[in-house]
Amino acid sequence: MKRIALIIGPALGILLPLLVEIPEYPNASTMMGIVAWMAIWWISECVPLPVTALIPLIAYPLTGIATAKEVSPRYMASIMFLFVGGFLIAQAMERTGLHRRIALRILSRSHASPLQILAGFACVTAFLSMWISNTATTMLMATIGIAVLKRLDQDLDSSRLVIFAPILLLIIAYSANIGGMGTPVGTVPNLVLLENMTVIDPQLKPSFLQWMMVGVPIVIIGIGILIATFAWKVRSLTWNHTAGDSLRQEHQALGNMGRDEKLVGWVLGLTALAWMTRTGIKTDTFTIPGWSSLLPHGGVDDGTVAIAGAITLFLLPGKDNKPILGYEAFSKLPWGILILLGGGFALAMGMQESELSQWIGQQLEFLANVPLIMMLIGIALMMTFLTEITSNTAITQVMLPVLAAVALSSQHDVTMLLFTATLTASCAFMLPTATPPNAIVFGTERIPMTTMVKTGLKLNFILPLIIVMVVFLLRSLLPT
Repeated sequence: MKRIALIIGPALGILLPLLVEIPEYPNASTMMGIVAWMAIWWISECVPLPVTALIPLIAYPLTGIATAKEVSPRYMASIMFLFVGGFLIAQAMERTGLHRRIALRILSRSHASPLQILAGFACVTAFLSMWISNTATTMLMATIGIAVLKRLDQDLDSSRLVIFAPILLLIIAYSANIGGMGTPVGTVPNLVLLENMTVIDPQLKPSFLQWMMVGVPIVIIGIGILIATFAWKVRSLTWNHTAGDSLRQEHQALGNMGRDEKLVGWVLGLTALAWMTRTGIKTDTFTIPGWSSLLPHGGVDDGTVAIAGAITLFLLPGKDNKPILGYEAFSKLPWGILILLGGGFALAMGMQESELSQWIGQQLEFLANVPLIMMLIGIALMMTFLTEITSNTAITQVMLPVLAAVALSSQHDVTMLLFTATLTASCAFMLPTATPPNAIVFGTERIPMTTMVKTGLKLNFILPLIIVMVVFLLRSLLPT
C-alpha cells in the first residue's frame, strides 16, 4: 500500500488540476492537487512525515500559488517558538529528574487500595502530560508502573496480577492522551489549531488561560471517566500496601531535592504563571488586564514567554556551576516535528491564498441547515476514528483548514468546530499504533490486544461526546 500511495500522491497532484476546472478561482484546482498529494502521503506514511511537509516549498513557487519568500516563513511561524521553548523546559525537567520526583511524591501517598494506585497514576500522568510531551510522560510513568508491577509479582498471585497489570498500563497511556488536551503546549495538534486560528482571524486565537479554562475541565472529567471505567474491574482486588511501599521506597531513594531541580521548578512555575496571566481575563461584566498590556510596545506572545523561560535555563548555574541546559539540548529538539508543523501551516496558507478554502466552503453551504450540536458530534467521532489509523498531527493539519471553510460558509461557530476537532484528535484509545503512548504500553507485552480494543472502543465514543458537551457549554470562555 505504501508503494501504491507513493505513486498515487503525485499522480493526483498532477491530474486534479487537469481534470477539475474552477474558473472563478484559477489556482484552487492546483492547490486541490497539492492537498490530495500531501494527504495521501501523510496518511499512508510512505515517506517520513517531515518529507511530505516540505512539498509546499517546491510546489507553491512552481505553480504560482505563492513565492518561496512567502511560503518559507510558515516553517518558522511564531507558534513554533512556543513549542521549542516548552520542549526545552520539559527537557530540563527530564534532565534533572524533577518530573520523576513530582510523580513519585504524589504516587507514594496513594497506596491504600488498587483504586487509589490507579487514580494516582492517572492524575500524575495527566498533569505531567499538560506540560511535557505525551510520549516522554508515558515513558516515565510506564517505567514507574513496571517497577510497581515487578514488586507485585513477588507478593500477588498471577490471577490478580493478570487483571491489575493491563489496567495500570492502559490508564497510563490513556491519561497521557487526555492530559495533552489541558494546555496549548500539551500536544502538537493544539499548536496546529492555534496557527490555523491565526490564519483565519488573529482575534479568535485563544490565550493560554482561555485554553486552560476549557481544556482543564475536559481533562478532569476525562480522568474521572477513565478511573470510573476501570474501578469496577479492581473492586475485588486487595493487598497489603505492597505497591505503596514500593513507591515510597523509590521516592525516599531520590533523597533531598537538588539545586537543579529547584531551579527548574521555579522556571516552570513562573513560565506557566506568565502564560496564564499574559492576556488577562475578559468577560461581559468585568475585565482583568494581563501583564502584556502594561508593556510599552506590546507584541509579546506565548512563544516569547516560552523562549524567555528556556533561555533562563541556559544561564542559571546548576551543580558544578554548569548551566542546567547546554548546547546538546538543541540536538535533542524534535526537528522533524517542527518541519511537520511548518508543512501544516504552509498547507493552511496555500488553501487561503489559492482560495480553495472559499470554494470548498461554497460547495458545503448546505451544512448550514445541520444543527450545530449534530455537526460537532459528527466531527468529533470522525476525528477520533481517523486518528486511530493516522498521525493526529497530520490529520489535524489536513482537516482543520477544510473544517474552517465549512464553518465560515455554513455560518457555524468556527472556534467550536476547530476546538472540537483538535481535542478529539487526542482521543485514539483503541489501537496500539494510534498514538505513541498506546504503542509504549502495548510494547510491555502485559496488555492483550482484545483488552485494549474493547476498552478503547468504549472510550472512543464516550470522550468525544464529553468534549462536545464541555466545548458547547464553555464556549463563552473562548474568543469571539
